[in-house]
Amino acid sequence: MVLPEEFVEVRVRARPMAPDDRRDAIIEAVIPLLLEHGRDVSTKRIAQAAGIAEGTVFRAFGDKESLIRAAVARHFDPLPLRTRLSGIDHDLPLEQKIAEIITALRDRLSGVIRLMAALGGDAPGAPDPRADERGPDADWIDILDELVERDRERLAVGIPELAFYLRLVAFGAAVPQFNAPHEFGPAELAAFVIGGVLHHSPAGDPRTHG
Repeated sequence: MVLPEEFVEVRVRARPMAPDDRRDAIIEAVIPLLLEHGRDVSTKRIAQAAGIAEGTVFRAFGDKESLIRAAVARHFDPLPLRTRLSGIDHDLPLEQKIAEIITALRDRLSGVIRLMAALGGDAPGAPDPRADERGPDADWIDILDELVERDRERLAVGIPELAFYLRLVAFGAAVPQFNAPHEFGPAELAAFVIGGVLHHSPAGDPRTHG
């Protein structure tokens, strides 16, 4: 008997993933595991998280250390930070732009710190911070330059100095111990930075008096 078409179960074999897509899927699966378990995470657990056979992990990366290096390189990839900063509205008030920049930097540095701690301070595959004299993620400084272009005359410091201040403040905000017992919010940190980089005359400065 031939069943009507609507009663026929059609089994379609899933198209196998391309090697690069498979590697990407494994890397995305291993990063949360590294943050939680560090280097002790097993390839079996990695395979389960990625929904693949354990042997596929070795075929894709050779060994666990190579996978860790690839995961660290992905985690340190500056592109997500650049993309996030590039999405900030240039028409926002300077104070709000600075707050959003600090938030993006804090989130970025928080992830980096967590991974470094999980791996015992050794992050194979991380970029060399000495590669650019402006420091790690140096490309974001160029985006910062564009973001504050219309407010340039208000700044008492150059863009590189502003970038260093922002990164320093964001780093402090990314370390939980530095935020205790008071947790600093982005707007509060932005106000702190703004107060130090804008032209102003200190109280008692004779230039403020006629």
